[in-house]
Amino acid sequence: MRSFAGNRVLRDTGARVPVFNAPIGYFARSALAGAVSAAGGMGLLETATTGLAETNAEAERMRERTDAPFGVQLFLRVLAQQNRLDEVLDWALDGRSRFIVSAVGAPADIVARVHDAGAKLYHQTGSLSDALRAVDAGVDGLIVEGAEAGGLRSTRSMHLFSFLQQVRSQVDVPLVAGGGIVDGHGMAGAFALGAEAVMMGTRFITAAESPVHHNVKQAIADATETINLEPVKKGIMMRFVRNDFAESVARGDIDPQGQPYAGPVFEMFETGDLGLAMVGAGESAALLHDVRTVAEIIDDTVAGFWTEIERLAALLAPS
Repeated sequence: MRSFAGNRVLRDTGARVPVFNAPIGYFARSALAGAVSAAGGMGLLETATTGLAETNAEAERMRERTDAPFGVQLFLRVLAQQNRLDEVLDWALDGRSRFIVSAVGAPADIVARVHDAGAKLYHQTGSLSDALRAVDAGVDGLIVEGAEAGGLRSTRSMHLFSFLQQVRSQVDVPLVAGGGIVDGHGMAGAFALGAEAVMMGTRFITAAESPVHHNVKQAIADATETINLEPVKKGIMMRFVRNDFAESVARGDIDPQGQPYAGPVFEMFETGDLGLAMVGAGESAALLHDVRTVAEIIDDTVAGFWTEIERLAALLAPS
């Protein structure tokens, strides 16, 4: 019988299958994260781009959709700069979630409060040094994200194939792998390298439940490659669908003027006008080709995972 018995990430989250949505601002709210939890995965609710009242409303909408567990993600540095970290953490730990994800900051500042509330804390990281500091601080697990991802990262970031092995060789906490994964092939590969769960961002951006306009989803699904740029700050990279707008930014014909997407991205999200801004997407955009429901994505990913595991297990059979 196919089973994830003994999987430490499922033990810590209460989810049925070890698949997370990436907690991307704007996207990781009730419609998308709620669908992930309802389909058996671990839905992560982002908290950085909305005030607490709206975040609470999103959480309530998730609860209306499903009674399955969901997690709350905290961009520590951003929330601290907004003087909102304490109130958001207090809110998250007030019986709403028993699973917290921290990122961009020091989890040592919150680990005791999370554990005192009976919750688990995983830290999202893109470097070995940050991962080791988090483990030393007492986090329960790590989300390790490779340079294939679309979001902000250093030019020194390692790709997941190497990074996951590097982290696994030095820690024994559960690992969630992110970057470049869209299906069961990638999930099986991540598990072979030491992960016990996967996190997908670009794949879920294109989901039917994703709040973005269909034109943006289709642009990602149609992409054969992405372009790697530094639109905000030298040394900080982001990936975008390679289209006419992104090519113009890369040539210098369009000045991003410090805007990550070089234009009014939220207007593009709502109207679907791809001439307004760049379309963010991870390297894995080249690996997906359609818009599907979250349930279909998760079911197909898990089925593909077991197909790959069985194919590899067959190699052990006597000839």
